Amino acid sequence: MLNLDNAESRRAVEHCYRTTTTMVNPIIDWTDADVWTFLHHYGCESNPLYQCGRSRIGCIGCPLATKSRQRLDFILYPKYKENYLRAFARMLEERKKAGKTYTTWTSAEAVMHWWTHEIYEDPNQLSFFDDEEMDGVMSEE
Repeated sequence: MLNLDNAESRRAVEHCYRTTTTMVNPIIDWTDADVWTFLHHYGCESNPLYQCGRSRIGCIGCPLATKSRQRLDFILYPKYKENYLRAFARMLEERKKAGKTYTTWTSAEAVMHWWTHEIYEDPNQLSFFDDEEMDGVMSEE
């Protein structure tokens, strides 16, 4: 289950029954102003990316970010884009070694297009979850 940061259903204490972990969200009901007041009152420094205009700090190239945010991330941090491409190339190699040959991804760049929301521009593109189902279909043919 994906816990969205600001969903109304979030609770102060949450339990994951799959991983048997407990998550504690002590400031779940705080507003942004409450957080900044706390930080200033106690002289805490915030993540410097907030001073760069960020309103949320997450992963660079986050798949939950907007397409424009991802593109800006990869312009500002080109080494991260290179690392994503290397990881996608390794993923494709491992799929091939495992006999998972059905995919519309022909290269690491094609996976990057999918990752950066350009999947919506290509109706033939698969999601990560389509792969097991399609491998079964392809092996039956």
